[in-house]
Amino acid sequence: MGSRSSRTRSPRPTRDERRAAFLDAAVTAIRRDGPSVSMEAIAREAGVTKPILYRFFGDRDGLLRALSERTAAEVDERIRAALASGAAGDDPREVLRSTIDAYVSLIDTEPDLYRFVTDQSGSGPTISGLSAAIARTVALVLGEELRARGRDSGAAEPWAYGIVGMVHLAGDWWVRTRTLPRERLVTYLVDLLWNGFAPFAGAEVTDRR
Repeated sequence: MGSRSSRTRSPRPTRDERRAAFLDAAVTAIRRDGPSVSMEAIAREAGVTKPILYRFFGDRDGLLRALSERTAAEVDERIRAALASGAAGDDPREVLRSTIDAYVSLIDTEPDLYRFVTDQSGSGPTISGLSAAIARTVALVLGEELRARGRDSGAAEPWAYGIVGMVHLAGDWWVRTRTLPRERLVTYLVDLLWNGFAPFAGAEVTDRR
């Protein structure tokens, strides 16, 4: 029988691997206890003490930022895929639908995680953290598409923040009330972005005749 020193030992996890494991534990705790989960509960789920958790993230806000960045990266991947599909000749309206649905699907399937990364101040949703990260990605992709079509790319950033801000607040209202199916919410948002207030303008013209 070989000596203890000759046995193969598993390599110690790197700092990045431990950080990722702590984020996984935080998501598990949030799903179980809700968006008001305590740092103590997250530390217990991770199998460490709270000071160790603070050593990696600083404080609750640091953990929130880290989760926002990771969640935004996951949503970004789906949004980029939806926006990029437009270059393949897909119906632009359906591309818009896929893009909005990628965001709303997070709210639908991970409501507690969504609340944790958006209700940062305790006073309601803000256009920061997760939403700001997604808006920056949408702005980059929109800018690339506008330049490729010979259009003014200056509109990309305000458009991106406007789109994400609208979807963010509408989605926040929807996840609290759920007064209509998710598919209908997405359709209403697509209609507003695609058609604007043209139906009201048409109604005014009709009324004047």
